[in-house]
Amino acid sequence: AAVLNKMNAARLAALPAQERAKKLCAEAKGYLDRGLVLEAERLYQSALVADKNLAEAHAGLAEVRLRTGDMEAASKQANEALKLDPSADAYLVLSRVDLAGGKLTEAADNNSQALKLDPGSQAAQQLQKQIEARKSQKKKE
Repeated sequence: AAVLNKMNAARLAALPAQERAKKLCAEAKGYLDRGLVLEAERLYQSALVADKNLAEAHAGLAEVRLRTGDMEAASKQANEALKLDPSADAYLVLSRVDLAGGKLTEAADNNSQALKLDPGSQAAQQLQKQIEARKSQKKKE
């Protein structure tokens, strides 16, 4: 495993910065999907060192911050990603931050933007149901 890690590191180091950053993001996403938040964070940070203007890295780091409960940092990273290149992932983070903060209108707006960019997103569709349920619950109160 150590030899493979060294070979991987050498291959990554030989790549141009932007390509290296994209590969690091892909690897980080795999870790995040498996719930390995700390390893994903490390890789997203490395991707940003290689290319600070990679929206995908900012969106990934926003998801990491969201999962660790740092809503302010999650929002900041998601907004940075949106400035660079709008993505459904960044809008979903903002929507979840808004939902957690009880900002249902903003959550719905951000989720709507996510669905415009990725109409087939299961995560956005599920989040839409959660937002609607919270709105219905709030009306009953």
